[in-house]
Amino acid sequence: MRRGPRPPDSRGYLDSTPYSYVSVKEAQNEPEKYLPDGTQRKTFAQLAREAYYWPRIIMQPIKRKGHVVTDVCTVDGKIERWTFTKTHDKQAYRDARKASWGDLFPHLPKTSIERSHFTPVEGPTPEELKKMNRKQRRSLMDFDD
Repeated sequence: MRRGPRPPDSRGYLDSTPYSYVSVKEAQNEPEKYLPDGTQRKTFAQLAREAYYWPRIIMQPIKRKGHVVTDVCTVDGKIERWTFTKTHDKQAYRDARKASWGDLFPHLPKTSIERSHFTPVEGPTPEELKKMNRKQRRSLMDFDD
């Protein structure tokens, strides 16, 4: 800003103060109908229908260097342990690292193992457990992997 000659009685702080204006307008654009790879973007209704068939993460993912292990409940009601590696699918690996307990998970794993010891099995009642000694109770907790 350029200053001119000042009269002797003025303080001069108004004409030397810098200022600027910013004008902002919200865009009224529709979201893009196509993704960068050329495929059509799915609507919310389509995703909601697909999500009905996605498995749900039932335990916090185990994060290791280069892979993530998650336990999921499939649509069939089976408990499976899924492994996602960085080299197999980077997007699935990243999503698995960011996932949390209770999330729906749309990706397919590199490997899956059915976890049969998670299925409910009839066992002793609480009264029977109280009557057992420590060794007998521990033998109930031994699982075959």
